[in-house]
Amino acid sequence: MKNLSLLVLFTLLSAFLFGQRTVSITDYHENETKEKVNDRQIETVMSSFQLKRISGFGGPTMTFTNINGEFVTMMGGGGGVIINNLFVGAYGEGMTHFVNTAEHHKVRNVNFSHGGFWFGYEIAPHKVVHPVISSRIGWGNVTGRTYSYNRYVNSNVFVFVPTISAEINFTRFFKMNIGAEYRRTFGVTGLEDLRNDNFSNFGVYTNFIFGWF
Repeated sequence: MKNLSLLVLFTLLSAFLFGQRTVSITDYHENETKEKVNDRQIETVMSSFQLKRISGFGGPTMTFTNINGEFVTMMGGGGGVIINNLFVGAYGEGMTHFVNTAEHHKVRNVNFSHGGFWFGYEIAPHKVVHPVISSRIGWGNVTGRTYSYNRYVNSNVFVFVPTISAEINFTRFFKMNIGAEYRRTFGVTGLEDLRNDNFSNFGVYTNFIFGWF
């Protein structure tokens, strides 16, 4: 009877301990599963970023604008890398001819050029016609000669050009961009009475883009 009681007691104790161990292992697995679920629910910048497309582009640019009251054409080019809908690149442009200002401005044969960084964003680029917002931020110079003494003058400048345009997809490797821009020029000095406002104005901008889209 004593041995039977000990056996029953031992059996009950073993069952209790095994049950506790089973519950502990079950709880461990449940907690581990919850942690994995929580890990999957955490969003980060890198996990939310999806690289849908990456390609390059380049092509000539042309701007019709007004400098110091004279109609001018500025030509150049630019290119860069397209990542999803964002593009980053570089550009350069300059006047196609000198501007001979009126004598009361004291400077003739004025030339203006600039270049630098080019940033932009395409909205719904899969559409045949879609809007594009971009900005060109660069440095350049303005040169000329004075009417008196024929003295050469030069000024280094900073240029900021925001642009809004419509882009047309002609093929998978060619598209055209046309829109409006405002060029703001800073730092014009040493050009007699010519100032920043003489080189800041609205313009019509167009760009022929080659790449793979």
